[in-house]
Amino acid sequence: MPIKVGSGTKKPDVVYYWDKVPLVLIEAKKEGQSEENAKEQALSYVRNFPTNNPNYSKDGRRPRFVITTVAKNINFYIYRFEVAGQDFKDWLEKLDIALPFSDVLSHYGLSSGYRPAVLTPQDFSKEFLNELMAIYKLKKLITKDVIFNVASQILSYLENPKNYTSRHPYVSLDSYKDRQSHVRQLLGQYDLLGSLNSDNAREFRRFVLRSFQGTNLNQYMTEQCVIAFMVNLVNIKLTWKVLDFECGSGGFLSAVIDKGNIGLNNITGIDIDSLPYVIAKTYLAIYFGCFGKDNIDSIPVYCRNGLFYYGNDWDLVIGNPSGSNKYPNEERKDIDKVLANLETDLDLNGRSDSFSEYNFSIQQAIRSAKVGGRICLILPEGFFSNSQDEILRKYVAKHCKVLAIISLPRGVFKVGTDVQQAQRGSRTASMKMSILYVGKIRAVKDKEGLNLSDINLDYPVFLASINLPESTKGPVCEWLDDYLGIVSKQWESWQKNQVLTDPGEIKYKSLKKVIEKKKRKRERQKLLIDIEMKEKELPKYEQKIIAKTKISTALKGIFGKKKK
Repeated sequence: MPIKVGSGTKKPDVVYYWDKVPLVLIEAKKEGQSEENAKEQALSYVRNFPTNNPNYSKDGRRPRFVITTVAKNINFYIYRFEVAGQDFKDWLEKLDIALPFSDVLSHYGLSSGYRPAVLTPQDFSKEFLNELMAIYKLKKLITKDVIFNVASQILSYLENPKNYTSRHPYVSLDSYKDRQSHVRQLLGQYDLLGSLNSDNAREFRRFVLRSFQGTNLNQYMTEQCVIAFMVNLVNIKLTWKVLDFECGSGGFLSAVIDKGNIGLNNITGIDIDSLPYVIAKTYLAIYFGCFGKDNIDSIPVYCRNGLFYYGNDWDLVIGNPSGSNKYPNEERKDIDKVLANLETDLDLNGRSDSFSEYNFSIQQAIRSAKVGGRICLILPEGFFSNSQDEILRKYVAKHCKVLAIISLPRGVFKVGTDVQQAQRGSRTASMKMSILYVGKIRAVKDKEGLNLSDINLDYPVFLASINLPESTKGPVCEWLDDYLGIVSKQWESWQKNQVLTDPGEIKYKSLKKVIEKKKRKRERQKLLIDIEMKEKELPKYEQKIIAKTKISTALKGIFGKKKK
């Protein structure tokens, strides 16, 4: 079997087939040669396997199992994929034991009487999502289109498992028949409909988060610890109606569901961008077990302009809205519907206010909440001090009671995150952001102005500021979560009697030790997970195997025998 590797052509030593499907590739080296060399050679064969040639792969699959032999030393591997920053790497993962041949067949879904497997969270990420990513990643780097197609493929299958091959994104692979075959094989190997649950939904979101790390796509994500902190701040009630009118990938909606056990019909997410819309909808479909076109269509996430009118009776409006000082030209086609809902001259001075997403987003949040409702937003810190934002501050003060302002440290929104500043527009740099939490006390009336003479502004407000610690190594939430926890404790004390806890009780001086202790605990947990993954018993199948392949007498001992 000729395989093109680089500028030349080479041949692997042995490839085992079952009904014209390549199962196992063997690379043998003489005594004195290195195992690493054998492994790298085998990996290059698997990567470049002629999957588009039906003579070598009937359905476009490549061998997933690899055996290397160096003299009498035999090692067993499985071909894996993994998200690594902006790259998506493939490698050979060493197996501690040889799989019985029946288990190899079951891995391909080829054993007699095979039933599609229900996915655990670990398998959902490792065996399913990573495989799907490999199919749709046509170039080296992870792009917006790759993530969009992975989520869309899941959603398309859930809408109609019998008709997904006639719709996007499957048809986008028409020039890659081997990849289309891989999609069919993957969806046939696992019981996706039987794997819809909250744990797998969370794993899907973690997979998306990992995919966005190190890319220019993380403008769609808010750090999970910040989301959790905001949801805890609000203290959601079971019956609340919740709106996120710029929902991104659905992080706030997912946290609200987890924390408040709120039903699907009590939330609404909106985003003008198709990528976060598809991610959010797919997440909720997996979480609530939705399949079938009618059920998928009824999921309350919409690809629309979030500044349109969506009612004014929401118990909670939460999110991380846009902060651009401009209103994008591509969205101007909707401007009439936006201005039918919002105002451009809040102070009635006869001149148009800042015509921007930043202005409109704050108006939309306040207008959408009901009187007595809550609003919790992430805003640029300049909102609280910039002279040009005085109009917006007055607008908030007129209709809301400010409950809390929490200043976040620089670095929470890293370089590459498309955060905005009202006076400077879009920036791709680290900047300070703050959480604004208010309660709506007065209905909005059009053209009422911003006279605050009858507004009582003499009331206490909970204020907190988290400064950047000495070390910010690792993921943001690893160093930020503990500081947010301290603020949460102070907030709990403030809610009871509007006083702060004695700093001595919180033991600020020992915070560094607490953080180090938690870090060591996380490292131990990671190690434990690695150990558990290695020691996990492989699934056993009771199937009757009808042999279609004759194994050479000299190689019979390579495959482990199944114990009876």
